[in-house]
Amino acid sequence: MTLLAKFIVFTFVAFISPQIFRGIKVRGLSAAAVVAIVFGILNLLIGWLLALLIGVLGFPLTVLTLGLFLLVIPTLVNAILLKITDVFLDSFEIRGWWPAFGMGFLFALGGWIVHQLTS
Repeated sequence: MTLLAKFIVFTFVAFISPQIFRGIKVRGLSAAAVVAIVFGILNLLIGWLLALLIGVLGFPLTVLTLGLFLLVIPTLVNAILLKITDVFLDSFEIRGWWPAFGMGFLFALGGWIVHQLTS
């Protein structure tokens, strides 16, 4: 149930992101679904490694900000994964890091909402 809910939310976020952020192009609802699938696979395979790497390297920043940097890590991981997804898909394009951060934040927010509702 959680997997299906995340797929639906991520597809919706990928579909509406071009209307919110300039620099993102998704060619239709089917392309948004493929973005959600590829993003999910990448998140499963390397998302945990990116989160660990950013967490370890960002430890001094976490201490300096009294833990607030921990709120940024999921958005940063999602932005990197979305840029990698962009490399794999012709029907999805992100121009620049700011749109990737914005869409990554929406993915993190959507994932958090699904987690809260299904647990």
